Amino acid sequence: MSLSGSSVFRHLFLLRCCGFCRLSRSSTARRGLSVAHEVYRALTLTLTVVYLLQECIYAYQERTDMDKLSRVMFLLLCHITSVAKQLVFYLDADRIDCLIATLDDPSYNEMSHQRLLVDASRWASRFVWAYSGCAVVTCTLWIVFPIIYHVQGQTVEFPFWIQIDYTKSSMFVVVLLYSYYVTTLVGIANTTMDAFMATILGQCKTQFTILRIKFETLPTRAKQALRCDSEQNYDEVLMRLFHDCLKHYQKIVDTTSSLQSIFSSAILIQFGIGAWILCMAAYKIVNLSVLSIEFASMILFISCILTELFLYCYYGNEVSTESDRLVTSIYSMEWVGARLGFQRGLLVLLERARRPVRPAAGLVIPLSLQTFLKIIKSSYTFYAVLRQTK
Repeated sequence: MSLSGSSVFRHLFLLRCCGFCRLSRSSTARRGLSVAHEVYRALTLTLTVVYLLQECIYAYQERTDMDKLSRVMFLLLCHITSVAKQLVFYLDADRIDCLIATLDDPSYNEMSHQRLLVDASRWASRFVWAYSGCAVVTCTLWIVFPIIYHVQGQTVEFPFWIQIDYTKSSMFVVVLLYSYYVTTLVGIANTTMDAFMATILGQCKTQFTILRIKFETLPTRAKQALRCDSEQNYDEVLMRLFHDCLKHYQKIVDTTSSLQSIFSSAILIQFGIGAWILCMAAYKIVNLSVLSIEFASMILFISCILTELFLYCYYGNEVSTESDRLVTSIYSMEWVGARLGFQRGLLVLLERARRPVRPAAGLVIPLSLQTFLKIIKSSYTFYAVLRQTK
């Protein structure tokens, strides 16, 4: 795998283990392995949808009890966003494979910029482990309370509809493990899918940074090429390097457009529901003791949701900022004295680069830090209204 492609290696490993992403073409040499994994993916999708329906039924039954409703709503909404992303990975698997293959393109893996690519890959790998690990810790803390209550002989009520008498220890363990498995599975997959999309945006940002360096050093690199081969013509070498930069630029734009085309609807759902998730989680946490384990688990959950929203907004903002800086980098090169054809090409590129790449959710909501702040404000507004109507 290339340096750029290795940035999503850990993400794909986790998603395939969870059954949210299909195996790669190279991993399906044995047909039996491919068929088994496809069956596993179908079972995973069925299980998450069934659990979501159970939560919906429970929420409807307890719609008059605000405490019980808030207990299930933040998880229910979170599972809705997860299923939306899971369906994208299931239905658009071919386009996702093409998107991943794009990262192995030679223009994305120039060894002259190895340090930037290695740093981006290492950061992406470390982050996805930490982020998904935080989700696992949160889900693990959530099963502590039912166990304690059951040992103490108290009645335990799980926040989803189930027509089974789980007062007996044997059935209680089965229901507890079922809840823990689905919740943890969704937690790992949901955080990993968010990190995957953010990593693609992060790679686009890194590629824009590399492209800016290539434009700024374009004449210098052309002169260095002439030192190695004096038989070449300077203007021809300059135009060849310029065309390489144009191809690199178009490749980055295509990658960003492809990511937006595939995941735009899922990100829009995430943004639309994200404020409500934070609102319901905040409503629940205000009634908890600060020193309780449940309070700590809710703090971790809210941190995961905030990180989830911030990832899209931050990296979307970084892509827009880097693509906007491209104009300055192009103009800053030593273009004076170059032949007229080269200067005309620069002029056309400058006009195109004046329209920076701006990723958006659903082609409506820009992925920017301003959007993140608006979501936080909306969440607080929902929470204030909810508290007043209690």
